[in-house]
Amino acid sequence: MTEPAGGIGDPTNRGARTLIEARALVLAGLLAALAGMVDVIGYLHLKGLFVSYMSGNSTQLAAALGQGNLAAAGGIAKLVALFVLGAAAGQVLAGFAGDWRMSWVLAGVTVLLTIAALLAAAPEPMVFAMGALNASMHRAGSIPISLTFVTGVLVRLGQGLGDFLTRRSSELTWLAQAVPWLGLIAGATVGSAAFMRIGEAAIWVPVALAALLLACSAAIRQPD
Repeated sequence: MTEPAGGIGDPTNRGARTLIEARALVLAGLLAALAGMVDVIGYLHLKGLFVSYMSGNSTQLAAALGQGNLAAAGGIAKLVALFVLGAAAGQVLAGFAGDWRMSWVLAGVTVLLTIAALLAAAPEPMVFAMGALNASMHRAGSIPISLTFVTGVLVRLGQGLGDFLTRRSSELTWLAQAVPWLGLIAGATVGSAAFMRIGEAAIWVPVALAALLLACSAAIRQPD
């Protein structure tokens, strides 16, 4: 039986899917850069605590509890709780927004980061924004995406490399996991350099990036 034109095996369809996936990966890298930028500014502002990396904050929470430093533990626990609430709020907003989830979530993130900037890099809206950002994008085509943390990304990258080396898979799609990691590192580098030069005012840089990504998301087909 002849496959119908435009079917699954059609080269035009494959090319279109590849283009959509590549564009989504670029967007994922930019979103991860935004997360890295905000996280490093929060880290430097808070002198060692994070606004998106909750694994690190959880370890520091346990250390504070173990040392009997309840005041420090309470401050860290507040950051973790705000992140969880932000993630919940982002998911609720994405559910209501449907096909325009990314634009609506980015709109919320932009507003929250602007509030943080107006309050001299206040950490609370930054943490809430980073929790919400995770709802903006889950996949780039068939590739799972993590935006505000890199442990899962590096695990998937390592597992893909392991499967490739043992010849359990000849696919190279696992290499795409490096994109959000590189984006986060690049964003954190820019954020750190900006903080060293202009201090808390550096938060306006991710505000501008969030606004730019919002405008871009409104003009393209929304990824999952």
